[in-house]
Amino acid sequence: VSPINYSLCLKPDLLDFTFEGKLEAAAQVRQATNQIVMNCADIDIITASYAPEGDEEIHATGFNYQNEDEKVTLSFPSTLQTGTGTLKIDFVGELNDKMKGFYRSRYTTPAGEVRYAAVTQFEATDARRAFPCWDEPAIKATFDISLVVPKDRVALSNMNVIDRKPYPDDENLVEVKF
Repeated sequence: VSPINYSLCLKPDLLDFTFEGKLEAAAQVRQATNQIVMNCADIDIITASYAPEGDEEIHATGFNYQNEDEKVTLSFPSTLQTGTGTLKIDFVGELNDKMKGFYRSRYTTPAGEVRYAAVTQFEATDARRAFPCWDEPAIKATFDISLVVPKDRVALSNMNVIDRKPYPDDENLVEVKF
């Protein structure tokens, strides 16, 4: 299984130093299988499913973490046939201070207030600490990224902002799409 496009939404919580994520990955199943193996480190998967193009969603029945290899195996109750489809994963993680993946960075405002920012460091293989993915330099895919942040904060990316709108579940948040 390999990725075509990642549609990723990350929602950092700068008070609890955690984050929630939703991933929808357009993927190509190259050989029939009942498992999908991805890179994953310091992430807890809540739910996962795969929907073959034009067919019903198949929910994963288990997640087997191989922590030493920084991988997770998603197990499915039936065989995923060759072709394209959509892999959906809901997950949570910690905004740690290890300067890898999706982490927190401390700064002081001109008024002397200590604040934190959620920042990323994905090269060469640390994207797996922000979201489950195929995190190998030779594996390429496109990205659509959204960040859900407090409306008084700035969301930055090396991609252009496509849209910024109020977040439906909380009037104090905005969703910024890149």
